[in-house]
Amino acid sequence: MVKHNLIYGIFYGAVLLVLLAMPFAFGEDVSTSVAIGNSPPVVGTVTSSDDFAPPTCGNVTAWCNATITDANGYNDIKIANATLWDPASTTIDGSDDNSTHYVTRCFLNGGSGSAINANCSFAIVYHANPAEWTCRIYANDTSSNVHNNSKTDVTIITLRALDANNTISFGTLSPGTSSTADANNTILNCGNVPTDLNLSGTDLTNATASVTNISVGNVKYNITTPDQQYTTSMTSLSATSTYTNFTLTKRTSGLSLNNTYWKIGIPASIENLVFTGTITFTAVPDT
Repeated sequence: MVKHNLIYGIFYGAVLLVLLAMPFAFGEDVSTSVAIGNSPPVVGTVTSSDDFAPPTCGNVTAWCNATITDANGYNDIKIANATLWDPASTTIDGSDDNSTHYVTRCFLNGGSGSAINANCSFAIVYHANPAEWTCRIYANDTSSNVHNNSKTDVTIITLRALDANNTISFGTLSPGTSSTADANNTILNCGNVPTDLNLSGTDLTNATASVTNISVGNVKYNITTPDQQYTTSMTSLSATSTYTNFTLTKRTSGLSLNNTYWKIGIPASIENLVFTGTITFTAVPDT
């Protein structure tokens, strides 16, 4: 019996030593947290329309585009705007005037992950300065952080153009007489530079006339002063395009237009018919 107790004592002692040698760990879950700060948006490379000229007396759509990224995700990008301006004539903070400065709201689309596309379009009026313009796109996020990027070579090409009334009517005149009242024709500058005027024309004819037609030189004009004498103070129209110092200024706010004044002389012998011809108004560089 004593022997058995000794054996059990040795055994349990050994077990106790093993247990004492083993490490005991008592665990507890600890919560963690981190606050993510707002990251500002980044406007990528700005692309734009190729070199362009507006249409005569019309508008053309020009565009600037960029991809905007935000480390907080594209939904953090709140708004994008763009400014297009002629730095030789105004500043980025100038007023919109259709000649030197435009501002637009950009359309945000195609968002995925941290990026979204900004498409910014401008309705460019025909008298916008021919120059190298700058387009700058701004991006704002939900925390009012702002970033911008620019493109400096948006080129508007020179447009030299005009518009005239479609018809000059001299009314009804008797053979051997000339106009007493002017027939006016208003010329509108439809381009983006000052312009002068070349004039040419054709004889006034009627296909059934057997006596004579009316020579182009019988049509006379004055480009500056109304109510001038037909014989002494007006210039005969020519079949050859002829320069006139008309100096039609470039439009800035209101329309840029001037009148031209016309009269005609009728041959002494001519049939009772209606005679028609053509007068050509050509925009040429201002000198």
